[in-house]
Amino acid sequence: MSAISLLREHAEGVHLNGSGPGRRRDNRMWAQRVDRRRECVVVRVEGELDAAVSAEFFETVDRALQSPCDAVVIDLRAARFLSLRAAVRLGALRRDAVGGRPDLRIVAGGPGVERALEVTGVRSLFPRYSSMRTALDA
Repeated sequence: MSAISLLREHAEGVHLNGSGPGRRRDNRMWAQRVDRRRECVVVRVEGELDAAVSAEFFETVDRALQSPCDAVVIDLRAARFLSLRAAVRLGALRRDAVGGRPDLRIVAGGPGVERALEVTGVRSLFPRYSSMRTALDA
């Protein structure tokens, strides 16, 4: 079963204090602006990041990367699966980062997600963060 449905309004509709539109019952992916030491946007994924939801996920990530923030943190801690194609595309986004774009960070937890990042060679492109707090404060 595909595990992500998209709330498009979150990328634009979040406030600096992290509040924003309420979560829908079927929501499995969302973006939220977080105001800590630096302004960050968090894109969180729950369930499976596979071909069925990859296009919506990367639309959200692209929109987040175009927002005025210091960093975009991809929160994959609740993801059970990350396709190899999605992992490769995350690596390409990291490699293609140009000046003026927000820093792209990944927080992963599950062994399946970590394995996809390792197998594709993408893991070495992203620093390891022990928690969301560490990623947000980096």
